[in-house]
Amino acid sequence: MAVLAHAQRHRGPPEMRELFTVILSALLLLCPVALSFSTDSPPRSQPPPASSIPDLSLSSSPPTHRSTIFPGSAPVDTKDLATLVLQTGQRGPASAAIGRPACCTCRHGFAQAYAMDPLPASTGRANSGLLKLTCPHLVRAVDALEDEGGIDALNERVNISPLPGEEKGLNGDGKWLREAVSEAHQVHARVRREMLSSDEDVAFLQNKLGEEGSLFFLDSGVAGATGSQPPSNSAIDVKCLHAWLADMLFRKAGASAVGEEVAWELQQRGVDLTGTPTCRSACDPDWDGDRPNPPAPRNRQRLRSGKEVAR
Repeated sequence: MAVLAHAQRHRGPPEMRELFTVILSALLLLCPVALSFSTDSPPRSQPPPASSIPDLSLSSSPPTHRSTIFPGSAPVDTKDLATLVLQTGQRGPASAAIGRPACCTCRHGFAQAYAMDPLPASTGRANSGLLKLTCPHLVRAVDALEDEGGIDALNERVNISPLPGEEKGLNGDGKWLREAVSEAHQVHARVRREMLSSDEDVAFLQNKLGEEGSLFFLDSGVAGATGSQPPSNSAIDVKCLHAWLADMLFRKAGASAVGEEVAWELQQRGVDLTGTPTCRSACDPDWDGDRPNPPAPRNRQRLRSGKEVAR
């Protein structure tokens, strides 16, 4: 496919970008909102066979979590958690999920991303990422974007010098996006520190990760990226487009400029921002027909160890 548009220094008239932001912001405020993808764009690898998907049953009440304080989040209920298990084919994320976007759902009323407990008592694992994109259509669409060099292309735009007049322009290159990345990292680090401020949490992290590792963990940004305030002359790695899109679903267009860039690229690929008539079957716990398999896991380390599906 063609080289990504966001690898270019100019991406069309500013008025066009302004119009996109206004439309996207309006859609996020007027629930429901969804992003979907063309089924002609397959995921990088085949999804796990149906027989390997874990038992999707959940208890009658959600597990006990700390409260979500991530901006733009609302508490989850048992149906949200059942949807999350269906979307991912895994039980682990549902045991850590504590919030969903308050402003938007898909056209069928299901959450597309979840806020996660960074230290869920049920697993004993330290989760560096505070947000998880779960909508199967969105996940596959972003998978395809990443497979075609989307991360490197966005990194290039973030790390190049701005062109004249672009320093404060709508999602302009260079300085504007670099500041947006830094601001988002600081939001995620602040939320993580506030959620893990008790003496017990700090002691657990220090015992598990060591003093230096625990400080690194608490100060990490979006998707656990290194450092919430990197040196001004250091290269920035956006790391995961899924996490950035989830950030936009929670904090809305305008507040999450990098997530908005990902949404823009998806729309340029013909992604339907309202969902599709048939995507409900992947997320609805009450659906009594055939279901598609969830997207294939992409965490290479967990795939090698066989843990991803087991979760």
